[in-house]
Amino acid sequence: MSRYLRYIEQNEKWRGFKPDRHVIDRFDQNYDIIYDTDDHIPDPDAVRQFAIAADEGDFDLLYCDEDVIRDHQRTRPYFKPGYSPESERSLGYISGMIAVRKGLEYEGLYSFKRDRVCHIGKVLYHRRRERTIPETSGHDPFFDKVHGKISVIILTKDHPDMLERCVRSLRASLVTEDTEIILVDNGSSEGARRRYEEISGEHHVSYFHDPSEFNYSELNNFGVSKCSGEILVFMNDDIEVPESEKGIIERMAATASSDDAGAVGIKLLYPDRERIQHCGITLLYTGPSHRLQGYRNDAVYYYGYSDHDINTIAVTGACLAVRRDRFESVEGFDVKLPVAYNDVDLCMKLYEAGFNNICMNSHSLIHYEGATRADDRKDRSAYERLKREKDYFNSKHRSLTDGGDPFMNENFSPYSLDFEINLPYEWELSGYSAVWDTDRKIKVKKRVHGALDRVEYRLADAYGNEDYYEASGWIFREGFNSFKPCIVVEASGGRYVAEAFKVRRIDVGEVFPKIRKSADSGFIARISAVELEKLGIKDEITVYPALIKGRRHMIKGDEECQKKIKI
Repeated sequence: MSRYLRYIEQNEKWRGFKPDRHVIDRFDQNYDIIYDTDDHIPDPDAVRQFAIAADEGDFDLLYCDEDVIRDHQRTRPYFKPGYSPESERSLGYISGMIAVRKGLEYEGLYSFKRDRVCHIGKVLYHRRRERTIPETSGHDPFFDKVHGKISVIILTKDHPDMLERCVRSLRASLVTEDTEIILVDNGSSEGARRRYEEISGEHHVSYFHDPSEFNYSELNNFGVSKCSGEILVFMNDDIEVPESEKGIIERMAATASSDDAGAVGIKLLYPDRERIQHCGITLLYTGPSHRLQGYRNDAVYYYGYSDHDINTIAVTGACLAVRRDRFESVEGFDVKLPVAYNDVDLCMKLYEAGFNNICMNSHSLIHYEGATRADDRKDRSAYERLKREKDYFNSKHRSLTDGGDPFMNENFSPYSLDFEINLPYEWELSGYSAVWDTDRKIKVKKRVHGALDRVEYRLADAYGNEDYYEASGWIFREGFNSFKPCIVVEASGGRYVAEAFKVRRIDVGEVFPKIRKSADSGFIARISAVELEKLGIKDEITVYPALIKGRRHMIKGDEECQKKIKI
């Protein structure tokens, strides 16, 4: 059974429910249902579900999710976001089955007010043919729509060569002569400072030296106080504007000038230009995350998400445009967020104020991410600071962090960077493995086959587990299916065992095609680092997979399965 059919089986319990006749009557009196009859396979529950949804609020527009019926089987679901006018302009995603209030005049499905639109999170429209994805983004504002002067604010420290590449490519891309560049130097060395002054003179940059303790929010707010533009563009010094993106800053500024626009970001690619670094931020279980980060840029993801201009809850501050009056109306960057979450916080304040944040995925810049600041998760003290900032950020936006991302359909996994249906596997939800010590002898059997592929230390995962070791591999015993996989940890303080969860390993099945269920031999175990510390394990450990029946019988394969790990 496909993953989508499993989803249907588990999530469409509502089918066949009949609302009060008065609900249907009110819906018929107040709304017109519109759909394409040539590409439509009727759903017997569609009108009922639209009527129920319309009766729960005062809406002008209602729309639903959809799929494709091919060879009498439902496939290719399109789980749509909450109301996204920019996504509708570029993708036409709302089309399918909609209900519009009778007698209402409107310019397009992107022209409604947010609180007057209802997205029905149910698949009620079934196509005969797969939806066509537009080749290019449908909304490309003209430069003359820019409302005022543009100011680009760049923070830097001790990276003059990187900064010069950024400014040189930025200047070459501009088509408006009065755009100003503000450079805020956060305390560079004397040599770097002199070089910055040279670069500033050569490229007509206003240079300010501020050696205070690093606070991203304070430094950018300071930059705003020194600029004169009506449109603000915040840019990292590790950004490069490709030659093909002539006028991109003006395009971002024009989009930011729109009546309902909040923050405007852009797709960012890693230096190899083959992988996505940013195409919009989403709120996952662990917090704000870059959708599709690390995925290849030459693929089509979920009906054109990464190639078209879309609405998103937030965009990265690595390159972000916003109208100055709107930036100031939400009090700019929060100085209580000195390092992390400050850009997302700004975007969410703008969203909560009624504006829509936009990521222009129809265009892209190059981002040399990580060149200017170390990864917080590789330093324990920095990681503790990161968690404090996250707690503060969550406390400010509790309705969104608890209620879910309005631009991510609830049917997507809240743990995944792609668009995986929310049907998590057992091991993903189970958290850590239970660990117990044992002094029982473990037998070595020749008919046991296995491998320990990796053991990795991680500070966090998408399910809220922090500070753990994850071990994965495969193991089975010929002719015996009643044993369960486990991970054995040997240390100077004793031997400890953690239960593992089975996962499919098609590759193992291909290597052992004559052995029944060999493809079911994969495993994953997550062991809490805190629990190991409580057990007094601080130095080196030896890890290997074994098979267990109850807590009495344990067997393992040969010595090649084990790995030594430094704690």
